[in-house]
Amino acid sequence: MQKLLNETATKEKAHIIKELQDELFHTEGKGWFKIVSGSMYPLIDINDRVLVKKIIPSEVRLRDIILFKVDDVFVTHRVIKILRQNGKTLILQKGDASNHASMIDPEIIIGRVVTIQKKGRFLSLESGGGKVINHFLGFKNTVLYRFDLRISVIKQWLRNKPGSVFLISIYRIIKKPFKLLNQLMVKIFFA
Repeated sequence: MQKLLNETATKEKAHIIKELQDELFHTEGKGWFKIVSGSMYPLIDINDRVLVKKIIPSEVRLRDIILFKVDDVFVTHRVIKILRQNGKTLILQKGDASNHASMIDPEIIIGRVVTIQKKGRFLSLESGGGKVINHFLGFKNTVLYRFDLRISVIKQWLRNKPGSVFLISIYRIIKKPFKLLNQLMVKIFFA
């Protein structure tokens, strides 16, 4: 019984903290969020914190790192394309470490990531080195996403064909220096 009461009290406290954070975010127009996934690695990793500034949907730009909410889950991903069709705008978003992208309605966007806190160090994405690395990773991920889509189709076609394992291994070897470059850039800016 005591265990059930403790669990209930913990859930209530978490709910109150969440409500206070939401209220503060809406009052101040910005707030800190803790990252719980590695989908934006290497720039943003698990346990990093991000400062998110509230924006309206029309302020969303290509390559922005945005925070949005889907089914009560906060997601921090990058805008890789903005589509406007029949008077409606849709945002194609994906994590830097992911090959999967999806469309979202701009109305669910809460804000833009403006600062990253990693291991006690801060990196502003609005100026200096943070702006440079964010633009570089944004450009790379926007362009390479289209390339990765084509490679996925080719890999699917090659599956079970003679020599396919060799070609896929070559692709992984070619891709490795780019991953290392990303990690090196992040380490330099957070050093």
